[in-house]
Amino acid sequence: MVTTLGQSIDKMLKKFDIEKPVRQGEAMFIWDEVVGEKISKHTTPEKVSYGKLYVKVDSPVWRSELLFRKDEILEMLNKKLNRVKIREIVLR
Repeated sequence: MVTTLGQSIDKMLKKFDIEKPVRQGEAMFIWDEVVGEKISKHTTPEKVSYGKLYVKVDSPVWRSELLFRKDEILEMLNKKLNRVKIREIVLR
């Protein structure tokens, strides 16, 4: 039986019980794609910890805008992540 690299990685993540945090960390890599170019110019995903994505925002104006859109962004982000969910977005 031939095993692909992806299958081997999935198996290793499950074996060491780190699948969930690693998959949640993917949120940082897809942030720009999810929020689009306009928002990504003013934000930087910093870390994921216990299901929370921490995002640095470059101005109070953009922080306010994102507070209004946080639920929408969270929904789009979790849709892309598929199996693992981010519970909250913390704007700094």
